[in-house]
Amino acid sequence: MGRTEVDFLEQDVLEVLSLVRSTKNTFAPINRIPPDVLVLIPQHCDTYDDLITLTQVCRGWRENFISHSALWTGLNCTHVEWTRISLERSKTSPLDISLKEGDFLNDAFLLTVSHLHNLGALTISGSSNSLLRLTKHLDSPSPLLKKLKIVCTRTKDPVIIKDTMFNGSLSSLHELRLSGVITNLAWKNMANLRTFDLQQVPSNKLSVTQLLNFFERAPLLRKIILRQAFPNSSDSPLGRVVSLPNLKYLILAAQPAHTILLNHLLMPVGTSVYQGFDFSGARPPFPSHIPQNPQNLKNLLNITSVNLIVGLGVSFRLKGPNGELYMLGNWVGDGLAPNGIDKRALLSLKLFPISTAEHLTIACWRSGTSPSPEVNKSPVYLTFLSMKNLRVLTLTNCRNHLFFLVLNPNKNQQKIILCPKLEELVVYIKSEDLFYVNELLEMAEERASRGVKLETVTIVSSKEFVPAKEVLKLRNYASSVEYRLDDIVPNWDESPLDVEDAVYDSDW
Repeated sequence: MGRTEVDFLEQDVLEVLSLVRSTKNTFAPINRIPPDVLVLIPQHCDTYDDLITLTQVCRGWRENFISHSALWTGLNCTHVEWTRISLERSKTSPLDISLKEGDFLNDAFLLTVSHLHNLGALTISGSSNSLLRLTKHLDSPSPLLKKLKIVCTRTKDPVIIKDTMFNGSLSSLHELRLSGVITNLAWKNMANLRTFDLQQVPSNKLSVTQLLNFFERAPLLRKIILRQAFPNSSDSPLGRVVSLPNLKYLILAAQPAHTILLNHLLMPVGTSVYQGFDFSGARPPFPSHIPQNPQNLKNLLNITSVNLIVGLGVSFRLKGPNGELYMLGNWVGDGLAPNGIDKRALLSLKLFPISTAEHLTIACWRSGTSPSPEVNKSPVYLTFLSMKNLRVLTLTNCRNHLFFLVLNPNKNQQKIILCPKLEELVVYIKSEDLFYVNELLEMAEERASRGVKLETVTIVSSKEFVPAKEVLKLRNYASSVEYRLDDIVPNWDESPLDVEDAVYDSDW
């Protein structure tokens, strides 16, 4: 037998030995994890190093993880060799690239340039000049792009992005987030866009017409967020109304011209609208935050959720459809408690067709205001009279006593049941509210006896106050009673938008 034959025999033996070892490895406990479960393990990796470590556990794991191209799509371009390996193993899966200014146009990023047509998500953050240099490499189409986020880190020096980026077409995009970015928002096709978040744009660099044109190109929009990105006046005809049939959330944090855009939008039933008011007591109240165009007042008919958040020192006025002025806030004067919520606050909600509301959240600074001995004359009573469809009521930082009196059909003169469809009550209670808990028990008992038993009552309190006995008693009058211990008292010094963002949006 010659050398050549021995070499061939050695190769055959090695292949057989490799097969035997692989087969033997399948009996090891670590290799008996089902492939569909095994592929979930990398989700718990915090770094790229962790993912590499997983491929070194055993041959089976290595083959499994390397064969799943989607595991290798995340790139931050901080390391040339890691970038090369990821590009090779990701194959044709859409790439998720996240770049900070220090990594713009480095050797690792340049490796990705020929793969940018395969982008699935892109996040870039840097100064104006750096972003402009980078975007020169982003002119080609990216038909797989689903998420795009551009952040200019110097808000006083916003970057101007041309609409030729990605060849002017973002037809596949689902999510667009821009901060400190000036653009005419005129990409040719936004037919699949679901989320639009715009921040930190000077008011003189943005127009209502641009926004409306953009919204018309994005009929599937579900969430719109505008923070400090709002025109001071409308350049669009008064009668122009853009329908957003799929809208779920509209979050506005811009002063002072909320109504400028709302006058031109038609929102569907169930849309949640959050408007951030950021006034101090020394500043004059803004006269109106309600759509002024009579042709578009039908928006108000679709309100199903009202969030009234009033902070210390905050004051503003609402103007009703017929020109009436309603005041909300901490007003000091005749008939008003110092540093207390205006007694007319809830009463002013009557300007809405409140009978459509299914959710009501009330949060205000605690005051010494006592409920009127005549429950029927209280603003809460007058407001709740029209709330035929209210299902969920949340009381945060309020004097809950009055609400419990009003909801108790045995406490009003007419002995009627207010909010007959009320199913869920969420109450934040402090130690000084022990007496109010007894009112809560009486109210729940009376409603249960009238056939309008509460489905769920949730009590939230701090460690200093645990109303255990009351919670046990309450179980007799509500189908479900939940108790939650929470040390975090909502900080109403923050904008309402800061509070809502914790629920709806944490990407920024």
